[in-house]
This record gives sequence, structure tokens and C-alpha cells, in this order.
Amino acid sequence: MFGIPGFSGLRQLMRRALRAPCRLCGNYGQGAELCTRCTHRITVTPWGVSTLSVEGGRIPILWRELYGGPLTELIYQSKYHGVWPIALLLGQQLGSLPRPWMGPPPVIIPIPLSRRRLARRGYNQSSLIARVAAQHWGIPMRDRWLEKIRNTPRQAALGRASRRENLSDSFRARQIVAHQRVILLDDIMTSGSTLREAIRAIRHCGGEVIGAAVIARVGAPSPGRAPQGRRC
Repeated sequence: MFGIPGFSGLRQLMRRALRAPCRLCGNYGQGAELCTRCTHRITVTPWGVSTLSVEGGRIPILWRELYGGPLTELIYQSKYHGVWPIALLLGQQLGSLPRPWMGPPPVIIPIPLSRRRLARRGYNQSSLIARVAAQHWGIPMRDRWLEKIRNTPRQAALGRASRRENLSDSFRARQIVAHQRVILLDDIMTSGSTLREAIRAIRHCGGEVIGAAVIARVGAPSPGRAPQGRRC
């Protein structure tokens, strides 16, 4: 678990003492972020693998659920309501899936926030998700190898064409990424514009993006590729 040793257990004791409700259904559980019923609900949510077209070919995208499920609700709580421990739970869910690569182990790079947005929110939920997923997969996480150098409007409020223009030249990779195999990690993939722009920045510095992992993917999965399985 990411964070201070024993923090998870202490947090559960505090939630139990305060009778904190389940983050999804509002019922009182057993001190955890989710009640037993909702924990089972997210555990059996189908996951899958799709592909994303990028310059020069396609890359695989591992996703934990299709957009609109219970994990999507948890993402928004984590991003916009300050419930950062939810990001750790999301990282566990993603990290419990099969490793999204073949060959030599890569590094995970989370999609960064701009400095302004990071200062306002206080944390990058994608970095928290990536740290826990990386621990499960046994590979390093490097959240300083890619930075967002331009503050941009939220992608969710824009159309497809506007999303591409909005993110143009908004990321910059560090030279240390050269010759590294990279898995990108984001919370939600919509059109793929964010991932494509991050890939462009990493390739510019000599890195190789071999795939990406997200919690939720918008849209129908690619024919014949998903869903890959159910958790049981």
C-alpha cells in the first residue's frame, strides 16, 4: 500500500469510529472506503484490452472498466472531491490485472498535471494510481520524467478536434527517458488525445511507449479484443 506504513489500517479504524459511509452506495460498511457489497461489485466489473492508433502503428490499452461504471464514480470522487485515498484503491484494481507488456520490464509514467492544477488539487490522482499499480506489477514508477508545461482547459468539456488542439505541445519529457520502455498511465481515456500527445513528447526524447493502462475507457471496445475477463 502506498503511503505511511499502517496508514490504511488506521484510516479504517477512524472511518469505523466515525461511522463513515461507503463511497459508492452511502451505506455504512466495515470501516473501509467501500462496503462489502460495493467491493464485490467493482471486483466483478469486466476489464479488457483495446488498441489506440498512434503515429506509426497502434499500441495496446489495458482498461479496468468501460466508462460509466462504479470505478468511474470513484475516479471523480478522487479528482474533484479531495478523496485521494480512493486513488490507492483504484491502483490496486488496475495492478491486480495481468501485466500489460511482454519482454523486458518497462517503467510506468503517469500523465502529469500542470503545476497550477497540481497546486490547486494538492496531488495527482494518476500518480497515486500508478504508484500502487507499479508496486503490484513489480516495476518502477517515474512521475518526474514527463511534465505538463502548459495549463489547458479540461478535456471533458471539448470536442474531438478541440481536444487535439488543446493539448498540442503541452507535454515535455526529460532526456532520461531515452532508450526506456514506457507504459503510460491515466485515469480515463476518451478520444486518446492526451495519450497521443504524451507519446509524442516521450518519443521526441528517444523513449519507446509500448502501451498504456487506464482505469476507465470511453466507448465500445475494439472488435474481438474485449472484454478480456471478469474478476471473481
